[in-house]
Amino acid sequence: MNVIIRKLNGLWHLIVGSCQIRTPFLATQDRQLVVQYARRVYPGARIFERD
Repeated sequence: MNVIIRKLNGLWHLIVGSCQIRTPFLATQDRQLVVQYARRVYPGARIFERD
């Protein structure tokens, strides 16, 4: 499974397949928090980061 992390509209989003999931993190917060969140929610997934 691939998870893409992206900033959209001032929030961090996870894109999993064709689904876009809003995270509780603001775009001004550190990207590492979002990566840790994605690893916790989707264990074993490959995480890609896009701006």
